[in-house]
Amino acid sequence: MPFALLAPIFIAAMAAVVVPLLVHLVHKEKREAIAFPSLMFLRKTPYPFSARQRVRDWLLFLARCAVIALAAFAFARPVFARRPAAGAAQDGGTEVVVLLDRSFSMKYGTRWARAREEAGKVIAGLGRADRLTLIPYDRRASAVNEATANAQQLRAALDSIVTTDEGTRLAPAVTLASGILSATELPQRKLVVISDLQRTGWDLTDEVTIPVGTEVVPVDVSGTVVDHAVRAVDVRRDPGGDASRVVVSARLARLGAAERAVTVRLEVGGREVARTTVDLPGDGGASVAFPPIPVPTRPTPARVVIGGDELPGDDTFHFLLSRPPTLPVLVVEHRDAQPERGVFLARALEIGDAPAFDATVRRSDRVTAADLSNAKVVILADAGVPAGVGGARLVSFVRDGGGLITALGERTSDRSWPTEARVLVPGRITQPTDRLGQRGAVLGSVDRGHSALAVFGGARSGDLSAARFFRYRAIDTTDGVLARFDDGGVALTEHAVGAGRVLTWASGLDGYWNDLPRQPVFLPFVHQLVRYAANYHDRRRAYAVGEAIAPRDLSGRSEGATRWAVKAPSGQRLAVGGDGALPTLELREAGIFEVRPSGSPGAEPILVAANVAPAELDFATFDPLRLVTALTPAAVSADESADPTVALSEREQRQSVWWYVLAVAAVILAVEGVLARRASVNRLEPV
Repeated sequence: MPFALLAPIFIAAMAAVVVPLLVHLVHKEKREAIAFPSLMFLRKTPYPFSARQRVRDWLLFLARCAVIALAAFAFARPVFARRPAAGAAQDGGTEVVVLLDRSFSMKYGTRWARAREEAGKVIAGLGRADRLTLIPYDRRASAVNEATANAQQLRAALDSIVTTDEGTRLAPAVTLASGILSATELPQRKLVVISDLQRTGWDLTDEVTIPVGTEVVPVDVSGTVVDHAVRAVDVRRDPGGDASRVVVSARLARLGAAERAVTVRLEVGGREVARTTVDLPGDGGASVAFPPIPVPTRPTPARVVIGGDELPGDDTFHFLLSRPPTLPVLVVEHRDAQPERGVFLARALEIGDAPAFDATVRRSDRVTAADLSNAKVVILADAGVPAGVGGARLVSFVRDGGGLITALGERTSDRSWPTEARVLVPGRITQPTDRLGQRGAVLGSVDRGHSALAVFGGARSGDLSAARFFRYRAIDTTDGVLARFDDGGVALTEHAVGAGRVLTWASGLDGYWNDLPRQPVFLPFVHQLVRYAANYHDRRRAYAVGEAIAPRDLSGRSEGATRWAVKAPSGQRLAVGGDGALPTLELREAGIFEVRPSGSPGAEPILVAANVAPAELDFATFDPLRLVTALTPAAVSADESADPTVALSEREQRQSVWWYVLAVAAVILAVEGVLARRASVNRLEPV
């Protein structure tokens, strides 16, 4: 029965045996003077000094060395390790599970070839009693074979595994492997993880473990990465042209040494329309903008392509090229308002790009019903209900889904809304509150969790409290309050009227009652209010692999088809919605998806562009030992006889071998005392 040491470092203390050795070799006996009447009857002999020559008391010396050695051995905490049963070692075999990473990052260079080679080595090393299960994984995992030792079947299963465009998540694969290893009756367990060990693929909070006693063998196939990629694409209106032309720009990333004169192409509908070159800095990024191009009348597949490298999959970014959306906005000013008072608001709407705002500015006495019919959002800038529109028509506009933003000022009061339009007012509006003598008020609270102001919820997203408000009107309401001044007064409210939304701002947007237009937050504040009032949702030009989308949301219709036919970029046909199919389309490969209502092969397809998830392009890795440590369970079984893999520490606590060793050392120490006393007496006897 072999034994082990839990604290082998204490074995070094055995070197202390040199102490008694030195004592016995160097120690000099103390000369004791004996009174004697005369020396004439004595014979002169030399003193028997033997230091540095030999050990005189071997038994005493060995006893002292034994005490030191036993003490060191006891502190090293010896434990008798149980030897596996001979039959199990020879006849039981090993349950082997191989986790094979097939995520997108494994496409880099020769990673996948080396991973397959490592898996082949594991298959070749199987014994007759061993069994192996292959589990390829990316974000999900599934076994491709039943546990077997048949090398031919295993190699066929290995050949059937291919890489994907998906991200990496190791936890589901470990969970699946843990179930297989827990259910096995074989005495030995082994988990082999063949991966590039991406840091983004392993999260310690997943808290997955494997059965106690399982040997974990990580196989790292990562190596050094040199790569460039197209990370994102942006499409904006041509600032110097009309709305029919757009400017496409792309953000590029470089990992490795700098690269010069890299060719970047823009392709629309499968045809190259622009080409340029760019210098990429080492371990950095760069942006490139193509000349303005005419935008197609309908969404068209497009892509930005950079020169090839060891990972071609991230050299192309797919997106849909379409006209940037435009929101028509009707701005109504008071008929007596000075022209310069609307400059801030008009300029803010001109700058809008995603979406663009098509603003029409009218004096309140010149607004017509045609102006209202062309608008999606109406802004009453210190103006009441336009006489040319009338309260009833404005209410109808909102009930049908239009948006209304009211900015109160010196010319608006509770009497600005006729009776039929009172539903557009959140509450009674009173006289202005003057805070000029207090150097103005600030916003005391803002509901950043509300959709209308959620854009200001992140760090560095804009400080609304920086603006000073010298005058504002009090709004008598407690419902739908989104922001309050520092005195508790209502600053911004929101309420619904039919299908439309109404926002009421207690101060102006012209810079007379506050300095908000002079603050950096003014632009996003106005844009966000208009987007929310219009119930605007941006149509994304591209998605990431791994995202799930509902075709009905893409169609923009709440009613209609419930089952959809999907053609993936690889040509694979999928069914989404209805009986026996997933309710959403899960994007599992990069490229352009075509989505049509089921049973309508000639219908205009809804296009969806998908690209590799940004996290999968992070090639940072983690230490393989971290994986071994994380997967090694801390809990142990209490019954050693039932579980041969009981942890060594618990076994040591039950055996307490160290206690017996110390007891033996104590006995030897007592014997040493007796021997030392006897030796001392013998040396003191007179000659």
